[in-house]
Amino acid sequence: MHTDLFLALLSRKNARGHPILSALLYAFCPTAARWWLVGADPTPPFDPVWKSLEDLTSGGTLLEFLIKYDFDNLIEEIRAYIREVEEYRRQHNNLCAPELMPLFRGGKISVSRRYGSQNAINNLGGDWRNLNTYVRTWAFLSQDWRINMKIERDSGYQLTSEKVCLTLPGLNLPVQFDTWIWKILVGHVTETKLGALVSNGEQDQLRFSLLRRCTTIGKQPWPNTPILFALDRETGAVNHFDQVLSDRDLEKMVQSLSNLAKKGPHPPLNALRQPSICKQCGYQQLCFEKNFISQHALKDL
Repeated sequence: MHTDLFLALLSRKNARGHPILSALLYAFCPTAARWWLVGADPTPPFDPVWKSLEDLTSGGTLLEFLIKYDFDNLIEEIRAYIREVEEYRRQHNNLCAPELMPLFRGGKISVSRRYGSQNAINNLGGDWRNLNTYVRTWAFLSQDWRINMKIERDSGYQLTSEKVCLTLPGLNLPVQFDTWIWKILVGHVTETKLGALVSNGEQDQLRFSLLRRCTTIGKQPWPNTPILFALDRETGAVNHFDQVLSDRDLEKMVQSLSNLAKKGPHPPLNALRQPSICKQCGYQQLCFEKNFISQHALKDL
């Protein structure tokens, strides 16, 4: 999922055609960049991991949100799923997220028990698989990240979703970009750790290079230099970001990709190379009709 990117595209605080966003979107998919630059707004697909983290950091409890989303009749099944994951993890404590393995049989809700809960699952994107992902993120995945970042449970840490500013020399306006921030009080000093979600451990060098040099919104600087981590949204693994692009190369890369976004070509690379990514794209409805790539998407090939 590229929820942070599509939220930035939808933000009215960010100018359409901003070089940083144009570059990020072109790197994701040239066709998506074309749609955005001609005025189309994305419709981000439902992201159960992002939604779970949003609710987790809002101050409510998991039970309160499940009731809010009309899962009252399935609370016992959800509790059973949490217990099953806990037990399976105890049995396979040498593995990361063993509950994702095919041999794990927990979390099954029969069709008869789902009856009458269509409104509830529509609140989580209309897919029953999202329920387990939402619950697992809240109960386990968020804690896996905390543990792997060496943050003690009783350290008084605070997890929040905040907007940061992506900037480059020569650009007057920054880009406001959502990211996850852990603030840990160490003595009288606040340590800051930034987290960006990834899949399969793959770090997007452009996005991470920009986040590495991000600033706070407003005049208040970071209390200290933040540490940036890649957070695997499946396994809970955490990797510290090692800078690959120098600041000078980063500026050239952004400008080059931004120019390509404006002038083309705009081939639907994800559709041709890895179509599964298209399901995570906010422009999938514009590019696809009955599982065929539209002629608009193919015109620049």
